[in-house]
Amino acid sequence: MVKIRIGDFNAGSGFVVEGSYIVTAAHVVWPNTVADVVFENGVEHKDVPVVTSDHLADLAFLGPISTSAPHVEFANVDNEKEGDSIFVIGYPESADGLFVSAGYLQRVNYWRDADVADVHSRAEARLGMSGGPIVNDDSEVVGVQVQIYTNGSSRGTSSNVVRNALKRIANGEEASPAGSRLLPKDQGVYEHNFALRGRGDTETFFFRDLSEASISIEFETSPHAEYALFYENGYTNFRPAFRSTRSGLQDSCCYYGTWFVVVRQRYDLEREVAVKTSLPLVQYDDPDDGRQLQLGDTVYAVFDTINDVDRYTIDLKRGQRVGVRIESLHEAVTTLEYPGVAPYETVSVRGTLGEIEYQAPVDAEYVFVTQPNGEKGGYTLSVFEAGFTGSTTSKKPADTIESPVGDMLRHTFENSPLAVQIEYPLNITGGDHAEILGAALFEQGLRGQTVALGKGDMKHLRREPNEDIPLDLFVLRSPLVNGLPVFSERVTASREIVTPTGAPILIEDFEADEGHTKGVRLAYIHEGETGFIVVFYAPADVFDEWRPVVDYCIGSFSIGDYSVADGM
Repeated sequence: MVKIRIGDFNAGSGFVVEGSYIVTAAHVVWPNTVADVVFENGVEHKDVPVVTSDHLADLAFLGPISTSAPHVEFANVDNEKEGDSIFVIGYPESADGLFVSAGYLQRVNYWRDADVADVHSRAEARLGMSGGPIVNDDSEVVGVQVQIYTNGSSRGTSSNVVRNALKRIANGEEASPAGSRLLPKDQGVYEHNFALRGRGDTETFFFRDLSEASISIEFETSPHAEYALFYENGYTNFRPAFRSTRSGLQDSCCYYGTWFVVVRQRYDLEREVAVKTSLPLVQYDDPDDGRQLQLGDTVYAVFDTINDVDRYTIDLKRGQRVGVRIESLHEAVTTLEYPGVAPYETVSVRGTLGEIEYQAPVDAEYVFVTQPNGEKGGYTLSVFEAGFTGSTTSKKPADTIESPVGDMLRHTFENSPLAVQIEYPLNITGGDHAEILGAALFEQGLRGQTVALGKGDMKHLRREPNEDIPLDLFVLRSPLVNGLPVFSERVTASREIVTPTGAPILIEDFEADEGHTKGVRLAYIHEGETGFIVVFYAPADVFDEWRPVVDYCIGSFSIGDYSVADGM
């Protein structure tokens, strides 16, 4: 048995196998390319290289080292039975010495596509024991400990998988069809230029030299791009995990180990990005991201970090039927979409095993967006010709309204004494829903087109019992307007329309985010007591294209039989 140490940190456990290699869990050492190996008698081997990793099975192989320590013997898991006694061994973080936990074998699960088998046991395992052996009564290794469950169970990778990987290593092959994913040893540079192409596209960088324990990051790009800085185990040094690039990081943040910078965008746009940093960053070339698929392909891939987003493309013809299958040790989310698709038309699946059957509605390049739901690790993605006869494309809601600028839905703020209503685009519904204070409705399309609607009682905005609140002050105090994720706002045009009741409607054009965001909003106070707010906004280039739709929707705002279009 050995302890795996990264710097001064006890990262996990491991054991010696034939050839004087050290076996541990991939998540114990990744993304480091070397680790220290410490035996129970205190003998230490510094900077032992990581030879290869199998992220599908969560295995890593270090060495070989010069040692007289005996190597373990492997059991054939196929001969083990449910209920057989097992022992989980390792070096927990909470104890100084070796810890042995007795239990029994629950089951063996097989992941056929990846040629991986998992040993599930009922035995106490603790943090720090990952990479340690699971042994039977004959002291033979039946698995490598890789995951702890809260119910007292644990999961290990079968010894049969370890043995097969060692054979491949001996033949000079990779241990995994997904590749070892060893980070390059480049020294890094202080400036990077790249493009984010499409929704969810990401670029990942890493840095190792943390002697200064601080970093400064400056971005030159649209503020709609976001970035995160996080430690190799997924810990972020700020909440929420992602920040807008409008304000780069400049503070002390990081302790020993490898840190990652992930830059992404949420919208289906293309953005150029320039990054300058006070520490040299190395760009990580994700071998999965951006791959072109064909029917019949199976991809062996890895969520390299908990923030990894892998995008695959496939060309489909209208009416073509395709099946998609994703299998992972940890829960993943896969979405199928195409350019111009409405959010409600996207198809997605979540889980450790998911399948999509889909009939293409148009000729297009379709995109699979695949991401982990909290844990990194390997997965397989298969695409194949499907034989079903139906279509998974979502149908329009029954209350869809046709208009000269596209299909609409109608939102009713108030039904009495007069109906206050507005129409908004159907093709942005089903998108991202934010927690916006005061929002009666918040919908966001895949290219960032956003509709936010709200109403409120004026008594909650008055600072004195009889304060008269004009429309411009109502807008300034509105929780909806103040809660929207736009900054540095300025009004570029303003006009008022007088309704038959004499109460005006205020319509304002605005810019925000230093001109990167544009929008229009409408405000109306009914009988001095109930306020209504309508906001449409989007990235500036998208908004300019979207403006005819926005103008139509603003014109559809109605109070009883009167609409804004009547007064424009």
